[in-house]
Amino acid sequence: MIEMRNLYKSFIQGNNEQKVLKNINLKVEKNDFITIMGPSGGGKSTLLYTLALLSEPNSGDILFNNKIVNFKNDKEIEKLRRKNIGLIFQNHNLISCLTALENIIIAIDSKETYKEKKEKAEYFLRKVGLYEKRNVISTALSGGEAQRVAVVRALINNPKIIFCDEPTGALDSANGKKVISLLLNLRKEIECALVIVTHDKEIGRLGEKRFLLKDGVINEVA
Repeated sequence: MIEMRNLYKSFIQGNNEQKVLKNINLKVEKNDFITIMGPSGGGKSTLLYTLALLSEPNSGDILFNNKIVNFKNDKEIEKLRRKNIGLIFQNHNLISCLTALENIIIAIDSKETYKEKKEKAEYFLRKVGLYEKRNVISTALSGGEAQRVAVVRALINNPKIIFCDEPTGALDSANGKKVISLLLNLRKEIECALVIVTHDKEIGRLGEKRFLLKDGVINEVA
């Protein structure tokens, strides 16, 4: 489905080039559940954002369905992301002036009527136990509740892949486990791949395919 081939990514800091990703080869297949572990500041987020087509590599290729992605074509990149990719960040990034329900409806990318979008959003809010709080402004939600809304927002368009950047990093242990449990259950319902980057070893062990990113190099681990 999506693949990195011989990928390098670096940043310029002052007069120095910092190599963050070094010759990365990684493939995400249909319905994969992949976890990528590694120390903080080790390049995990950079790898995720590059794989999710949010950042262009310095060299190497990203392929989607065996076709090389052209990062010079903004319309192609936007279309690929919109139709295929859902994103969940450490901070939920909800729109503060909107309710839980409105944050999801506004993310729905379809020609459905407002009524159909509302029903779809409410269906998933029930799934994550937040139907009763659908009309609560997002700033009044707890951290765990807001992240559950973010989970729904990421999957509402039935993406082929959901990328998660430390999705439990801002939550306590109980809420973190709840969010991961919901992710695993809902991804089976919509039949998508799931890629989580984390420094939490407990979450990392859950992956069906597990990788370690250290010093810019990625290796699969048992």
